[in-house]
Amino acid sequence: MSKRFSHFCRITAAICAVLALFSSVSQPAQAANTTVRISKVDLGLPGHYAYIDVTIDNLASLRSFGGFDLLIAYDASALNFREVTPGTLIDSCGWEYFTYRFGGQGNCGGPCPSGLLRLVALAETNNGDTHPSCFFSGLSGELATLEFIVTDNRTYSGAFVPISFYWLDCGDNALSSISGDTLYISHGVYDYGSQNDITGHPGYGGWQGIEGSPDCLNFSSKHPETAVDFYNGGVDILAVDSIDARGDLNLNGIANEIADLVIYLNYFLRGLDALPTLGRDGAIAASDVNADGKVLTYQDAVYLDRIIIGDAPPFPKRAVEASVNAYFLQDSTNHSVVVNCNLPLAGAFMLIRGNVTPTFLIPQVGWGRYTNYDGTYTRILILGDLSQPYSNGVWFTYQGTGQLEYVETTDWHDALITAHITNKATDCGDFDGSGSINISDIVYVIRYVFSGGVAPIDIHGGDVNCDGACDISDIVYLLAYIFSGGPAPCENCK
Repeated sequence: MSKRFSHFCRITAAICAVLALFSSVSQPAQAANTTVRISKVDLGLPGHYAYIDVTIDNLASLRSFGGFDLLIAYDASALNFREVTPGTLIDSCGWEYFTYRFGGQGNCGGPCPSGLLRLVALAETNNGDTHPSCFFSGLSGELATLEFIVTDNRTYSGAFVPISFYWLDCGDNALSSISGDTLYISHGVYDYGSQNDITGHPGYGGWQGIEGSPDCLNFSSKHPETAVDFYNGGVDILAVDSIDARGDLNLNGIANEIADLVIYLNYFLRGLDALPTLGRDGAIAASDVNADGKVLTYQDAVYLDRIIIGDAPPFPKRAVEASVNAYFLQDSTNHSVVVNCNLPLAGAFMLIRGNVTPTFLIPQVGWGRYTNYDGTYTRILILGDLSQPYSNGVWFTYQGTGQLEYVETTDWHDALITAHITNKATDCGDFDGSGSINISDIVYVIRYVFSGGVAPIDIHGGDVNCDGACDISDIVYLLAYIFSGGPAPCENCK
């Protein structure tokens, strides 16, 4: 899975210059709101890609931004998320850090959207002589492009699938000032057109709709500004009458054969290049082996393996969907990945950002273990053996440095299992135990912001600007402290 944006290694590069960005400590108040919008696709073809733009309109405002943190919800049964690329505005302004996190539901206390995606960007990481040329003041353009594959489940034929901003806490869907001293939060939220004001609706209506009705304006002495209007979008799925043959990934007219499984396994190790070049969209649609409407999933690969060995029939009726969680804990100190789940798992597919070499502790016989480093991620595919279940405990140790960012898993009965990534807790303040506050601590704060609430740190340790929350403004604030002589972290971080 290739990415065009900056990686964690950039934020930890040698610091060559102090950024003049952080010398600005105040900005004039503005009456005009900034607009952030999710686009709408009118003709989404089942089994095909849909590209959704997230844009900003700041033309009528003189506000400048040093970073943003956006949380977006979607229906994972209708849209299979693939990746995010930075928008043209990020590239043209030379913003230095852009990444995303998806799949984890974190601190969602009630019914959660089936799909959650978090986007985080920083203008400056102080990692060299090149600095951003603009901070969105008086500008409009694309922040990011989201890539989905539309389900081929005909239940959704002709349906509209919303893609919406979502709020779990006061730091979600917020933009930071360039010095980190001001957090800009939602003023209004609008669903699929300005005539439908949903401000205050639970989860989807801005900070005003957060469960428990917290007053995000009064949680600290530093009052955020309600200066951003959010507009939702989605995908209109085109009504069609036929779909490709499930299980025929090599498009030779024979479904569910060993060659199809080989292609599927290679896909997890090499990405889309493993699929046929000619007719690739048909191969993608055919990858929905278990007929759940989702393509190119680990769950499908396991089901295809079961069909080939005679353990399951093709074209099944959908199993009753279990509400099961699996936890994959990365212990960066001991270089291990520990798994905990109430069901015996059939293995997993994982992406670790960085080049690591795993040593597997799962059974040597019957379990398939495959790894490949693609230049950005170490891709790990583990395919289990029903006769030798192995769920809880250390699955593997590893050499090298990397961050576990994505996991798919299932059991041998096609249950829907949600994989959660957790990290071993660290001390408050000096998050990496180095004995000082430095750029590596910023990485820990960023991981907390991305994780949707599965915190690798104490929430108070990340609140370096003492506004009562750990969010994008803390990252900008800590950058200013480390590299530009800005104010020191407050007492919460001591």
